[in-house]
Amino acid sequence: MSNAADLPGVLLSAPDALFLMRRVVTQALTLIPEGEVAGIELAHGEVLTCVCSSGSPQYGVGTQLPLNGSLSGLALRTGATLACNDTAVDERVDKEACRGVDLVSIVCVPLRRGPEVVGVLKLSSSRTYAFDAQAVALLSSLAAFISDAIAGWADLARSATAVLAIDRRTNDRLIGLNSMTPNRREETEATEQFVANVLRPGAVDDRDARRQIEAILAGPGLSMLFQPIIDLKTDRLAGCEALARFADQPMRPPELWFAEAQRVGLGAELQLAAAHKALAQLPQLPPGAYMSINVGPDVAGSPALLRLLHSVDSQRVVIELTEHMQVEDYPALISAVHSIRAAGARLAIDDTGAGYASFSSILRLAPDLIKLDRILTTGIDVDPARQALAGALVNFAAQTGASVIAEGMETSAELDVIRQLGVGYGQGYFLGRPGPVTRLTSQTRDPAATPPCPAG
Repeated sequence: MSNAADLPGVLLSAPDALFLMRRVVTQALTLIPEGEVAGIELAHGEVLTCVCSSGSPQYGVGTQLPLNGSLSGLALRTGATLACNDTAVDERVDKEACRGVDLVSIVCVPLRRGPEVVGVLKLSSSRTYAFDAQAVALLSSLAAFISDAIAGWADLARSATAVLAIDRRTNDRLIGLNSMTPNRREETEATEQFVANVLRPGAVDDRDARRQIEAILAGPGLSMLFQPIIDLKTDRLAGCEALARFADQPMRPPELWFAEAQRVGLGAELQLAAAHKALAQLPQLPPGAYMSINVGPDVAGSPALLRLLHSVDSQRVVIELTEHMQVEDYPALISAVHSIRAAGARLAIDDTGAGYASFSSILRLAPDLIKLDRILTTGIDVDPARQALAGALVNFAAQTGASVIAEGMETSAELDVIRQLGVGYGQGYFLGRPGPVTRLTSQTRDPAATPPCPAG
């Protein structure tokens, strides 16, 4: 059985009552789009306190209302869903408080814990008569579900804490694993894994995956190989692409390691570790050759990458933007590209021809290098459609000042057509296999390269 010593931390980060309440208020605004603000207020003594909210920042966490003299308090005391169409004329509300945060229409839904009403879900708007009878009835019908969900998570959190004997102030178990007998340690680990997988399916797998990625980051499990990029006019080395390789089990393609690191929150760290290892070998490249390193949109604008670029001869570096992750914020990425270029590096867009995303990035980011994906170049010698698309991209690049690199060259026939189309640079097993940086030379293409091989 694997060591479960860090599962308490996993459990404490699992969804709890407050997390669920935040989701409730967010989804309430989606369900009732007329609402501008949603919050949950819980009773304590003679006041109701807002413990989470979504919408206007004026009505924030910590806002307090009296039980007497507020619509929230009345809903709590009566246990009925109440609506106000205009707080300026409704005697049930605290007019001054509502005016201060621009609440004009309000719906208050009581939340129960067993027979006791303990708080309210409140939706509000700055407009009069914002909520019709259908919206009020819909919210009222969900009150029991919301109450049970929040109370259930609160009970689960307490039960998990008791079972695992976790001190929430220190995140340490009250009884250390090191002081236990082997049998007792195994029982404790089994208990933790059971509770973790009930509260958060996959928690144990995520924990183990994260630990494995952390071991790779700390040890020798990550190495770099370098595949030559050839100038097709001179047959000489123009540059190389740094490719990560992993020694750990299970044996699987590098992209799956990066995807798993991304899933457990270590994607940026693994990308930067690969970039560090690659650029440490930049001085060993033949004079005039550049090195291309792969990063995703999340790392492209990071201060860590910029510091790394400033620590090397960045004019010999190409940042190859991979699009295995969706670009969430193009303005931010465009700003990151400006910073990369200001540091002296160039930009390449990878996987062009494999999907819409790469074309969108070409238009928005104006890369220095456009890399034709192997899906476009494989079999291009016998496919007029691939030839037409590749030719169009070559013409586009010529108009925008970019250079084109054809990836996946595996036969002399493919290479001949690529040359005829005017593609300036090539990369692939036919031109050179990935290998140590010391194998790269400024001479003609790698003599160890062989005809068609499966992609690695």
